[in-house]
Amino acid sequence: MDADDRERRERHPAHSSRPLPRLNRIAAVAGSAAALLAVGLGTAALIRFPGDTPSGPRSFDAITVASEPAPVLPLTEAEILELLDRTPEYGPLTDPGRRAGCLTALGYPAATTALGAREIAVNGHPGIVLLLPGASADTIVALAVAPNCSSADTGLLADTTVRRP
Repeated sequence: MDADDRERRERHPAHSSRPLPRLNRIAAVAGSAAALLAVGLGTAALIRFPGDTPSGPRSFDAITVASEPAPVLPLTEAEILELLDRTPEYGPLTDPGRRAGCLTALGYPAATTALGAREIAVNGHPGIVLLLPGASADTIVALAVAPNCSSADTGLLADTTVRRP
């Protein structure tokens, strides 16, 4: 290596002084042309045939969820008050320990005495109505719970509050 070669290499790295081989240049031009053609065709297709795709917020309106009707206690106020005069029918909650666990899960002390009880169906699901003292002395809370009500899962089906006569 002579001094001129050394000086040229210091000013220009070796890889920049060599031109691209002819095949590489042809491939680069062909790839660029294909990319431009794809962008042009895609844009033209979108302009001509925009499609019927709804926007984001509109698509949320199209989502439907099958839901059951709102749970309603299938007893009138008079029927609920009649349960006060009958012997409670606890059904699967006859066991005091299980009933105490259910009451605790519902937010009542385990020692709460049910004023009445009866097996019923709520929206086609089996249940038991428990009559419990309300927040004031003149109210009664009627809670419909699933037969498997326990301290882990209340299975609350419906509830309502009625005034005592």
